[in-house]
Amino acid sequence: MFKTLSFIPAAVLALALVLGTGCNTQPAHPNQINAFDGATYDSLILAHAALTSLRSEVITSYRKYTPEFNQAVAAYAAAYSAYALFRTQSGAEGSVTVEIDNLVVAVVALESAFEADMHLSPQTIANIRGRASVIRARAGKNVTASDILTELEVAAAIAETVPAAQPYAKLAALVIAATSDALAAEKSSTGQPITLDSIQPVPVI
Repeated sequence: MFKTLSFIPAAVLALALVLGTGCNTQPAHPNQINAFDGATYDSLILAHAALTSLRSEVITSYRKYTPEFNQAVAAYAAAYSAYALFRTQSGAEGSVTVEIDNLVVAVVALESAFEADMHLSPQTIANIRGRASVIRARAGKNVTASDILTELEVAAAIAETVPAAQPYAKLAALVIAATSDALAAEKSSTGQPITLDSIQPVPVI
């Protein structure tokens, strides 16, 4: 199945594996209200870890991205608030979905700011995003990874195409590390109880 994907960067291959696993391989959180609850928590775990990973580097080395980072942090805070309310009130799924969608948009905007300074060709970026879209479409209804996971994986795949000798390779490594940290956080939370303390809003810069 993956033979035709041999030239896709490792992060896109990882995305293919995640999307192809189906919905029965992700253990439920023991205290989740329903599948939506668990999936939303997983999305916030991913975003929280990625933003936390990026924050210190933006502060110390990449201040120019502060506006985009703070926009993503604000979107995360809104998503967190909607989710916290959902866990105490039934029927609030719609507002959570809206805020998660807004968070995805903010994460994409932050990624795009990074990508613009990696000096990659628009065609390279379009090709990777196109391949990821095909993989996701093939997975169909079995897709369980959140849009945030997809965007993090795609951003890492794009960053992996930056040659190590280039002056902006450190920026690429930052994006890859943020994705790695997010995946590690999600893995450590797999099958564990939902705890809002672990996904508190990330401070702005």
